[in-house]
Amino acid sequence: MAKKNNESIGIDLKGRIKSLKLADRNTLLPLFEAIINSIHAIEDAKIPNGKIDIDISRETVLEFDESESNLPYINRFTVSDNGIGFDEDNYNSFKKAYSTHKSDRGGKGIGRFLWLKAFSDVRIESVYYENQKPSKRVFKFNLKSETGIEGLNIEELKDKPQRLTKVELSGYKDPYKSKCPKKAETIANRIIEHCLIYFLRVDAPVITLTDGATQINLNRKFEQLISGNNFIENFQVRNLDFKLNIIKWFEHDELTYHRMSLCANHREVEDFNINKVFQDMHGKIQDEETGKYYLIAGYIESDYFDRNVNDERTEIEFSKDGLFDAELISKQELYAAIEPVIRKHFENVVENFRQKKLDTLNNFIAEKAPQYRILAKHSAVLENIVVTENMSEQDIDLKLYKAYQDIDFESRKEVNKILQSITDAEENPDTLREKYLEVLHNLSELNKSKLAQYVVHRKYIIELFEKSLDLNQKGKYELEKTVHDIVFPTKKDSDEVLFEDQNLWLIDERLSFHTFLTSDKPLNSIEGFETESTDRPDLLIFNNPISFIEGEDAPFNSVVLVEFKRPMRDNYDPEKDNPIEQIYDYVSKIRAGKQITRKGRRYPIKDETWFYTYLVCDINDKIEKWASYAQLSKTYDGLGYYGYNKDLRCMIEILTFDQVLANAKKRNRVLFNKLGV
Repeated sequence: MAKKNNESIGIDLKGRIKSLKLADRNTLLPLFEAIINSIHAIEDAKIPNGKIDIDISRETVLEFDESESNLPYINRFTVSDNGIGFDEDNYNSFKKAYSTHKSDRGGKGIGRFLWLKAFSDVRIESVYYENQKPSKRVFKFNLKSETGIEGLNIEELKDKPQRLTKVELSGYKDPYKSKCPKKAETIANRIIEHCLIYFLRVDAPVITLTDGATQINLNRKFEQLISGNNFIENFQVRNLDFKLNIIKWFEHDELTYHRMSLCANHREVEDFNINKVFQDMHGKIQDEETGKYYLIAGYIESDYFDRNVNDERTEIEFSKDGLFDAELISKQELYAAIEPVIRKHFENVVENFRQKKLDTLNNFIAEKAPQYRILAKHSAVLENIVVTENMSEQDIDLKLYKAYQDIDFESRKEVNKILQSITDAEENPDTLREKYLEVLHNLSELNKSKLAQYVVHRKYIIELFEKSLDLNQKGKYELEKTVHDIVFPTKKDSDEVLFEDQNLWLIDERLSFHTFLTSDKPLNSIEGFETESTDRPDLLIFNNPISFIEGEDAPFNSVVLVEFKRPMRDNYDPEKDNPIEQIYDYVSKIRAGKQITRKGRRYPIKDETWFYTYLVCDINDKIEKWASYAQLSKTYDGLGYYGYNKDLRCMIEILTFDQVLANAKKRNRVLFNKLGV
C-alpha cells in the first residue's frame, strides 16, 4: 500500500534559505551535515555495524586519475547509511522548522536548510521500521514549491529488507560548486577533520568515500594519520572544563598551518592558527624518529562551546574587546590556558621555532644590517618580532627598523622623564645618577646604531655609483642624469631634498655643509637670485652645474660648482663643448648676479668671494688639450687636473669618475671595516 501527497515544511522556506549564511570557505558544510545526520541515525539504531557510504558524482564521468586542475566539477553527493531512517518521529522533526529533536546532540534544526543553500535539489529515500514493520519513504526537498516537500511516497514493504537511507544532494550551486575541492583525497581529509571527534570513538561507523574507481576507507585513513601521534589533555578556563585532543598530521597537503579547531557538540566549528599561542610557530616540523614532516592539529571540546555556538555552527561566541563577561570567556584567555598544555608535549618544538627565529634575526643583523646590533642587547624586543616562513629580507628589515624606532622612542621618553625629575627634591641623588648614566649609555648605543645605519647607506651608495659607471645591458654607458641623481636629485634644491637623500660626500665631505643648493635649474629660475640669464645646456647631457654655497654669514665666503659629463663621453664639439670654458662662464654669470635672497636675508656675492669648481668626467684627448690650454696641472696621482683662474678668483679641479669612486672608497674604508660590511 502506497501513500502519496505533498506536505509543508512549516516555514517561509525561501526566506529562511535566503537569510541563511554560508561562507564560500564552508562549501562542504552541507555534506558534513548529511554525514553527521547519518552518524546520529546509526547511534539511534543502536547497531554495532554502522556503515556510511558517500558517493561523488561529477559533471562528466571520471574515467582515470587526473590532476586536480583537470578534474570535472562535482555536481552531486549521495550519502547512504544503515541507521534508523526516516520513521514518523524523524520525518516529523524534519518538517519542523527549528526542531529540538536532536538538541541534546547539538542539533539546531537547520542543517537541512544548508542543503538548499548550496544545492537545488535534495532527494531522500529511506527504508525504515515502524512498529517492527518495514516501510519505504521517498520524497524531494527543494524550493520549487512553497511547501518545500514534494513527491512524498510511503510504501509498506512485504519482505524484511535492511535499513537503508539515501540523501542525494544534487544541482550544486555556484559559488559553492566552483569553490568545492575537486580531489577525493582532499574531501576525505576535510571529512576526517570535521568529524574527527566521531572517528576517535571506538564505535565509530565505517565511512567510505567513492569517486568513480577511487574508494577511500576514511576510518583506515584516520588510523594511519594518528597512529601513535595523538595526545588528550584536560584544562580549565575560569573553572570551565575543556578537553584538547592534539594530533600530529603527517604529510597532509590540506593542512597548511598548525591549527586549533573549536568543536561544539562533537563537530568542528571554527579554527585558529597556533601562532596565536606561540607566535614563532611557522612551517612544518620534522619528526625526530621518522624524519617525516608534520603539522600540529588540535581539537578542543567543551560544554561552553556547546552552549555558545551560533545556529549555523560556524562561530562560537567569545567576549569582545577584552571586556569582562561573567558568561563569556575571551579568546586571549583560551590561548593562555592552551599554552602550557601544548608546551607539555612540544616543548622542544616551541623552543626550536623560537631559536630559529632568533638565529634568523641575529644572522641578518650580523651579515646584512649591522645598524640594528643594538637590538641584540634588548632580547625582549627580538623575542617579540614575528618572522614567518619565507619572509623576505626587506620585510625582516622593516620589522627590525620598527623595533629600533620603538627603542629610540622609549629611550627619548625616559631621558625627558629623568631631565624633568632632576630638580625633584625627593629624588635620591645616587639613584638619579645611576638612572641618568644608564639612559646615557642607552642613548650612546642608539647613536652608534644610527651611525652604523649611515655607514651602511654609504656602502650602498658607493656600490650604486660604481654600477652606474659600467656598461648597461644595452652595452652603453649611463647618461649624466643617472650619475647626477646619485649625488643629488636633478631639478631640485636643498629646500626640497632631505639631508639623507644627498650624497655630496662622494665628491667632497665638505660639500654636505651649505646654505643653499640648486640642482640643474636655469639661473633665472632660482628664487631670490638676481640674474636675467636664461642660458642652459642641452637637458639630455645635463651640462648645467650643481651649485653649493657654504657658510652662514653674509657675504658668501665661497661658491662651489660641480659639472658632470656622461661617463666615457668622447663626442665633444671643439667649438662649443669645452667644459672648462662652460664652468668659467657659469662663474661669470653667478658673479654678475651680485646677490641671492634666501628666507628674507640678502647674501651678496662680492669680488672676494671664492669659487671652487669641480668637473667630473672621463678624460680623453680633448679634455687633456683643453686642460693644457687653461694651464691646469696634473694632480699628484696623475689621474686628474687642477688649477686657478686669477681673474675669476676661481679654483678648478678635474676628477675622473674612477678617481671619485676610489677616493670615496678610501675615505670610508675604515668605517666599513670597523662595521664589518
